[in-house]
Amino acid sequence: MIIKSKLESINKINELGLNKFPEQLFRENEEIKVKEFIEKYPANYYAIRDKSRAGGTFKLKVDYDKVLEEIKGYNLFTINVSSANYVDNQLLVGEIEFLLNEEVYAILSIDPTASVRDALKNPTFNLKTDIFDKRLNRVPHFDFIYQYIMNNNLQDVIVEFALFDKEVGTKKEKVIVYELRTHY
Repeated sequence: MIIKSKLESINKINELGLNKFPEQLFRENEEIKVKEFIEKYPANYYAIRDKSRAGGTFKLKVDYDKVLEEIKGYNLFTINVSSANYVDNQLLVGEIEFLLNEEVYAILSIDPTASVRDALKNPTFNLKTDIFDKRLNRVPHFDFIYQYIMNNNLQDVIVEFALFDKEVGTKKEKVIVYELRTHY
């Protein structure tokens, strides 16, 4: 699997039928479509992500009534129901990669208020090891995430995700996939 951009990541998540928060891609001057989206998926908070480039402006917790104001300045962006709506339920967040040679790369946080970016800046766990490393036993719910990656054939892919203690998202599952990366 090769994923070269954020747009390819969105397409691959959809193609694989992975669970995500309701999300839609927008372009500048599509305020009417944005309003239709937030009316279709009412929530207290939304996330807005720049999809024009890696590392673009990201707003995790935008109030329902501030979304139209906050999208100003974006050319290509997504809006999704925010994980901030589920801080009482988030168990683990970050990015993980299981390589076919049994190596594991993981940057994870158990902070229920953390986003993936927060986890990368201030991780609870930052490991580059192999699947047999006993330190992995200290990562809460590691076996659940490992099984999820294997069940969905996501080896050799960096998976940005969050794990919740209840079913959430479009597929009503405990794992939300935010992004898949291989070549960017």
